[in-house]
Amino acid sequence: MGMSDFLLAKPQLPPDWLDCSVGEPHIVRDILLNIFDVQKYELPQPEHCWEYPVPTGYQPLVKLLEDKHQAPVIITNGAKQALGASFHALRRMGKKKLGMRTPYWALIPPLVKMHGLEPLTSYVDSDCNLLLLPNNPDGFSSRPDAVQEFANNCKEREIPLIHDAAYYTHTYLPSDHPLDSVGDIQIYSISKMLGLSGLRIGYVVCKNVEFYKYIQEYMEAMTVGVSVVSQIFLYDLMNLMRCHRADNKKFLQQSYQSLQDSKRIVKQIDPEILEVNSDLESTPGMFGWFKVGSKANFQESKINLIDGALFGVPGMVRINLGFSAEKMEEIVRRLNSVK
Repeated sequence: MGMSDFLLAKPQLPPDWLDCSVGEPHIVRDILLNIFDVQKYELPQPEHCWEYPVPTGYQPLVKLLEDKHQAPVIITNGAKQALGASFHALRRMGKKKLGMRTPYWALIPPLVKMHGLEPLTSYVDSDCNLLLLPNNPDGFSSRPDAVQEFANNCKEREIPLIHDAAYYTHTYLPSDHPLDSVGDIQIYSISKMLGLSGLRIGYVVCKNVEFYKYIQEYMEAMTVGVSVVSQIFLYDLMNLMRCHRADNKKFLQQSYQSLQDSKRIVKQIDPEILEVNSDLESTPGMFGWFKVGSKANFQESKINLIDGALFGVPGMVRINLGFSAEKMEEIVRRLNSVK
């Protein structure tokens, strides 16, 4: 124990351990619930909420998202299922080799293989591409013009491009960063966008209608849709946020600032424990991606992290920074105490 060996589920840890392995933005959820008082929210129960859903999703929610993105949308059971559906679509299109950058999210290679594709750790020799932007685990994010240049190059070469946009919000990016449409499809995660992991909702924005056809096929075969109750809750919450624009702006600003605070706090870790880059605040996302120092002892610290070898880079660790300032200070204290 000390570093999780895979990212399949929440680990079962002793009560005195702190879990920094799973990518839940706890502070984002806390801010959302505080601003919108969701815990007092009364969920409406229309008669059809107990029936099988339409495979593309709860239609009022689908329309709300389609109006927002100006493209067809399919609701999925989290962003991971959306990725699986997208890989299925690529295979149905006759694609074989998926390009991506390193470090990559640990579950992508097995998920790619599971759907009949070969994962490549570069964009050389690929016939389809995946772009995580901002990236998990290292927060890498190209300039908007460079991203569009890459997307245009893929289009010119007729190479389908999937944009995993889980962290492509102003919770994780500066407020002046443009949130442009990228690629053939974009995948969004309510777990990351709002911190509401328990809803198990993601969605796919399909600029390419061929993807829409095959992703709907996947949803019909796999789950007959996503929980209508969760979708109704999200629909009403997103309407609430849309109607209270000042509160929504406050939510995004506070969430972004809280993650910036966490990045400043984590820089207090002794470099012999973890080597934290000095410009961490300029790195988007909710994770720290650090080189392991010679004096690190996660077992004695009782801190659970993810081994960087699972992301394709041994000697590194990924640490969730999406906690309150008080918890981040405790994480730093524990890590530094065992030197």
